[in-house]
Amino acid sequence: MGGSFPGRGSSKLMRVFVCIKLPSASVGMLSTWIALRRAACPGIRWVSADTIHITLKFCGETERETVDALCRQLEKEDLGSAFRLSVSGTGGFPSLSSPRVIWAGIKGQTAELRRLQRVVEKCAGRFGIEEERRFSPHITIGRRRDTAPLEPGCAAALVRDAIELPEWTAEEIIMMESRLTPGGPIYTPLKHFALKK
Repeated sequence: MGGSFPGRGSSKLMRVFVCIKLPSASVGMLSTWIALRRAACPGIRWVSADTIHITLKFCGETERETVDALCRQLEKEDLGSAFRLSVSGTGGFPSLSSPRVIWAGIKGQTAELRRLQRVVEKCAGRFGIEEERRFSPHITIGRRRDTAPLEPGCAAALVRDAIELPEWTAEEIIMMESRLTPGGPIYTPLKHFALKK
């Protein structure tokens, strides 16, 4: 991959992250689950279907030359083989009873997922991108403005109707650009990196 990314305007900074996207069938099922929770949980800003992903590395506002160099490095790395994952359970940060973030859990071959995340983290560190705290595999599905306790009906619904989705095979990672807009973030894939079959 040579040169910087075209068509990104005059700004030298790009807000980017490396992620795994779910297959469309899983995204559809998760979107349906979210839709059924909206009435019980009006205080949660639920994510839209096209933003559902597992974050491996959030790079933040990054020079486009650095993004380009990081992509070249990821192309050279042994990212390992494809592996199986599933979505299971719900939780919250800092807690599900009083969360700022609502998440769906990740199960399956999580040792392989953690290994892949460490490779991505190491690559990003070579270019001065700050190392993140301990990796906790999850999918963010909702956010709140504060950590006040959830309404009892909402908390009960999240625990009672925990997410359980079929396994799928993670076959690639993606360098994704995030553009913040009043209507929510818009994600644009910049580069795909295939895992070994």
